[in-house]
Amino acid sequence: MKSVSDTQNAHKKALLSVRRRHGIAAARSSIGNRRRPGGGRNDGGIPPAAPPPSTAIPLLPGKRSRRLRRIVAATVVIAAAAAGIFGYKVIAASDKISVAERSILGQVKDLLLGSREQLAGEADGRINVLLIAIGGEGHKGENLADTVMVASIRPQDNSAALLSIPRDLLVQVPGEEYSSKINAVHAYGESQKKNNGPVVLGKLVEEIIGQPIHYYVRVDFTAFKNIIDAIGGVDIAIPNSFFDYWHKISFPAGTERMNGERALAYVRARYVEGPEGGDFKRAARQQQVLLALRDKVFSVQTALDFTKANTILNSLSDNIRTNMELWEMKRFYELARLLTDNNVKSTVLTTGPRGVLVGETMVLSGSPAAILKPRTGDYSEIQTIAQNIFDIGTTPSPAAANSTPADESVAELKPEPTREPAETPIAKPTVELRNGTNITGLAARWQDRLKSNGYTVSSIGNAAQRDRENTAVYTIDSAAEAAAADIASRFSGNAENGLPESESPSNAAILILLGRDADK
Repeated sequence: MKSVSDTQNAHKKALLSVRRRHGIAAARSSIGNRRRPGGGRNDGGIPPAAPPPSTAIPLLPGKRSRRLRRIVAATVVIAAAAAGIFGYKVIAASDKISVAERSILGQVKDLLLGSREQLAGEADGRINVLLIAIGGEGHKGENLADTVMVASIRPQDNSAALLSIPRDLLVQVPGEEYSSKINAVHAYGESQKKNNGPVVLGKLVEEIIGQPIHYYVRVDFTAFKNIIDAIGGVDIAIPNSFFDYWHKISFPAGTERMNGERALAYVRARYVEGPEGGDFKRAARQQQVLLALRDKVFSVQTALDFTKANTILNSLSDNIRTNMELWEMKRFYELARLLTDNNVKSTVLTTGPRGVLVGETMVLSGSPAAILKPRTGDYSEIQTIAQNIFDIGTTPSPAAANSTPADESVAELKPEPTREPAETPIAKPTVELRNGTNITGLAARWQDRLKSNGYTVSSIGNAAQRDRENTAVYTIDSAAEAAAADIASRFSGNAENGLPESESPSNAAILILLGRDADK
């Protein structure tokens, strides 16, 4: 039988072996010197049982270091992979977005090596970018320019200015002997060659404003909506309530967070009565949303959100085109980030006593159309505005960053009544409207719409039959065939000659029988 001393020695050896194996420092006192709670020395008998050794195995200093290095290395690899994937997406998207002639590999080289440092116009102290918005694929008139705007950046003081050119401005089509509204020039260029629309329109805008256009950016409605949705919407301050009777959508006064669909309707609203009516107010709303979009895109929250950035890139690649190279996009991004609401000015060319444009009505493509012309007969006043754009226009205050731009010296944004034309090329064709449904007020509603487009509505009433599904347009006077075709196109139909047997004769040049499809 083992003695007490043998038992103690066995305990010591076992404990020492555990300490050596796991690198645990020796305890201050041995088991034999352990004191009882009462303070007496244990000189005999079996000592209290030692606590079982801990199951946690501490890491040696060397092992800790190796494990930390593995974690850091794994983190770096994951971050590098994510950056690589995102970088690839940026390059792939840029390859689609940019229509520059240089290869994407050459552009990436310039970006990485920094071999090009200044944008075109930067050395001269002013960079001019033509901003174009079009409907895009699937929209009626997909290549018509819904927005024509020049954004100018002055790098030396981090300021910018926006100049909106009304889409109804009458211009001579480059290389042709006929005139059209400026919004059709982009479509004309695209009909010649894909992605040629911005080039043709850019050269024309240079002539109008007397300033070089260094770059262009063209965006369609899909990209506009997707980008706004990706960043969680934009906050817009609506100064006055209004209703767009063409799209049947209302906007109450106050601040509203708009998604992409709602923001698109807001900037496109044109058929509006009251203080928010007219194309000039429409241009001002476009500038307003553009500034709100810039603020949100360049915010810290958006910049650090990989999902948002990825969604934006996916939308950009298919729905935006520019002549900027990759390094130029990066430099432009850097300059745009430095802009604040206090140093961005907005100007809209308008009519009115202090405006530089006058309104007229003339025939375009066989139909009467409301157009705008420079009041001086040339572009001299517009060029003066463009040259001094940083000294005129409005600067939105921080408290009302989304307020509507207005500058009485250049652009009084209240809709001014169209001046009576000094000479009207032809008489407007008269139109009679008959309601072929039981929808109350349908004919009166269309009377207002047609009048706003230059037509003379001689009378409105009810059709003989009130169960029509589709609207029909009839040409009574053969001289009004082009105008009838224009009206019929609004209903996705064709104009017909003569009258249906069920209807009584009309004294107007065009008769419209409204169906349920007109209730929109």
